[in-house]
Amino acid sequence: MSDVMTPSSPFDSLLKSGVHTAASGATGISIGERRDVAQIQLIARKGKAEQAGRAFARFLGRKSVLAPLEGAERNGLLICATGPLEHWVFAQGRSPGEVKRELSGIVGASVSLFDQSAGRSVIRLSGAHVADVLAKGAPLDLQSESLPATGASHTAINHIPALVVRCANPACHDVSVPRSYAGSFIAWLCEAALEYGYVIEEPQS
Repeated sequence: MSDVMTPSSPFDSLLKSGVHTAASGATGISIGERRDVAQIQLIARKGKAEQAGRAFARFLGRKSVLAPLEGAERNGLLICATGPLEHWVFAQGRSPGEVKRELSGIVGASVSLFDQSAGRSVIRLSGAHVADVLAKGAPLDLQSESLPATGASHTAINHIPALVVRCANPACHDVSVPRSYAGSFIAWLCEAALEYGYVIEEPQS
């Protein structure tokens, strides 16, 4: 695919910055789009999963491979082990082609790489009630240690396929959804967040 990032966002007409307070006047969650995020899916080739895991561990400076659902970051690459044969990598402000080339240098021919950037959008959620809001639509238990402090898991939110990424620094959750579901996801999210109040922030590039 082209190195040029998708110029438009499906959220342009859906997310307008502003404050939407709860009945109590509180705002317990912040919502903002992350733009220009390269999203690369990596699937280990037959018999190469262990090799790929070890290659990522070396790159991350770890003695052990990433545990299931665990993620770690280095040089602007957030690498998450999302399945027995699968990793997802996120990098903001870098072209997908550039990220794919760097990943190829890290893991070599042990994986197949798929650029998902143009087909998916990322919403960042932060605040005291993020887990409460997501729990209204997702079976994923974000209140416990089932998802590491930095990590990612595939799930469904109100029947919408999503990849939920928990980040430790800054403390937040990024939700990657297919662009075709953007309208449905935002409609559900704003309704679910209204109980706690929410702020829609300017997009982050």
